[in-house]
Amino acid sequence: YFKPKFWLGMTASPDRTVGFDIYKVFDHNIAYEIRLQQALEEDFLCPFHYFGITDLEINGEILDDTNGVRNFSMLVCEERVDYILKMAKLYGYCGERVKGLIFCSGKEEAMELSRKFNERGLFTEFLYGADSQERREDCIDRLVNDAREDYLDYIFTIDIFNEGVDIPEINQVIMLRPTESPIVFIQQLGRGLRRSEGKEYVVVLDFIGNYMNNFMIPI
Repeated sequence: YFKPKFWLGMTASPDRTVGFDIYKVFDHNIAYEIRLQQALEEDFLCPFHYFGITDLEINGEILDDTNGVRNFSMLVCEERVDYILKMAKLYGYCGERVKGLIFCSGKEEAMELSRKFNERGLFTEFLYGADSQERREDCIDRLVNDAREDYLDYIFTIDIFNEGVDIPEINQVIMLRPTESPIVFIQQLGRGLRRSEGKEYVVVLDFIGNYMNNFMIPI
């Protein structure tokens, strides 16, 4: 049989958090490389408007992993839901309607926030790893398809959309989880950087708890 002498691969996320060295597979031979900053400068990607937002203060303390305040009841309390929606409305989106992706810290948080968003008149769904491919594709179509009466405003998720999913129509990305990894940050940011007709930019709302640690990541 014929054994190829060369392998050719292309990826938007060569740096992984799982400890897998994708460079090693190709003997560290890089045929061509373009990083995020250059891709933006070359107009290959959609520009983004980033806003680092101090998360809600409850009983004198900001929701923050370092001080132990990030418990479930506070993450999904009515005050925080109203605060998230207020910020989402304040900073807006580009397009006729919002087509948003919201990253949460855990399954229960995402499910409860989705339910409370729906109580306030929005249309949202929650997706996680156990959902079938059929359900994922249907939710994505509901998010981006303006012709559907059962359209979605937001999809809540934990991390299944970090990479490998192309949804160019996304015009708002909300990060409700503390992002200490630059790799994860770029992966989640990348969900909104695909170009789409009528989309001039994507709005990224990063709800920062531990401000000093997280602020350096987008820089």
